[in-house]
Amino acid sequence: FEDMVGQRIVTQALSNALSKGKIAPVYLFQGSRGTGKTTAARIFASALLCLSNGLQKPCGFCKECISVSQSKCPEVREVDAASNNGIDRVKVLLEKTLSANLSLYKVFIIEECHVLTVETWNALLKILEEPPMNVVFILITTDPDRLPRTVVSRCHKFLFPKIRDLEIVKRLQKLAALEKLAVDSETLQLIASRSDGSLRDAEITLDQVSLLGQQINSSTVQELVLTLDL
Repeated sequence: FEDMVGQRIVTQALSNALSKGKIAPVYLFQGSRGTGKTTAARIFASALLCLSNGLQKPCGFCKECISVSQSKCPEVREVDAASNNGIDRVKVLLEKTLSANLSLYKVFIIEECHVLTVETWNALLKILEEPPMNVVFILITTDPDRLPRTVVSRCHKFLFPKIRDLEIVKRLQKLAALEKLAVDSETLQLIASRSDGSLRDAEITLDQVSLLGQQINSSTVQELVLTLDL
């Protein structure tokens, strides 16, 4: 993640906002799938809740940082609006937020927000008119054109561009080393080029070919891709 230019710019901007105490009530992370939007949202949530007295936040070691990384922090709620009952869960969170009076930050990360109903967007707009203290929404979408303009105009927007093949290859090299996989650069380059800028897709492909129980090479990748396309 630290090697990706686009994501590093986003996290640096959010870090500066945090250090200056200029935290907005709602952020919009938009871009293609697998480009680090959810990862950046979790890092930002950790930074907001981090207990460290140092300048570097999140520290990654305090109780709050660890609980966020393990998805066990009660102050950070993640909802996939596209999942079963996802929209209903978002509605419940919005209702609770209206009466919130918090001393610590409460962060709501809403994935696939473009599928939310008009009713749900109206509830969110009501909150944004008088945002509760220390409540932060992070909206995540791959399809920003489907969002209401009235909401988008109130968001702090961050674009996550497709990840360059070179950056994907670097990440795959690290993963291959950790997993002790014998894979050459040509094969990693092929995986990266087939991922269409999505690191997540590239990581999934590497994991799949590693489970085939044979030497990982470009032919193995091509065979896997052909199988998936059938």
